[in-house]
Amino acid sequence: MRKTRRNLLLLSHLVALGLCPSLAAQPATDHEIFLFSGFYAPDRFQNSLALGLRYEHHFDERLAFGAALGFAKAGQDFFQQAGLAAPEQGSSTVIYYNGRVTHSHPFGAVIPYLVAGLGITRQHSESNLTFNIGLGTKFPIGRSTFLRYEINDYIFSSGQGNTSWTNNNLEISLGISFYLQ
Repeated sequence: MRKTRRNLLLLSHLVALGLCPSLAAQPATDHEIFLFSGFYAPDRFQNSLALGLRYEHHFDERLAFGAALGFAKAGQDFFQQAGLAAPEQGSSTVIYYNGRVTHSHPFGAVIPYLVAGLGITRQHSESNLTFNIGLGTKFPIGRSTFLRYEINDYIFSSGQGNTSWTNNNLEISLGISFYLQ
């Protein structure tokens, strides 16, 4: 698993350098840390609070590569209170982590951006390869500090064979990001 993540990260950097040769000669400019909390809405389960951390390495004002780590719950209390069997066995804790690419479109001081990523979502004791897409906006509140929101859709398959289904777990997050130089 560790080797797979390392290879995916290496591959994404090589692709970026191949597609944008001007980046190869340009030194890294900024590292950004984004602490967030928000709302996590897993398919077929109860919504919960999401907490996490995102990191981005900015190559220029538009392109960044990074990673994300988040925690939430996919509760089944409703089913149990209704006297029904829980649809999924295992822990209700959701852990999601991924490598991601961010493409920004600066508009004055406000910076809207698009996100795409690939990673793992662990939900109900099952780890699944996850693709995520999203969008967000950064608003400056200091010289190197931003108020930031992000909306992501984590897409993955659960189950096996005829009982598998596609999940679209939504996350809406708000937080503060800091640039480290």
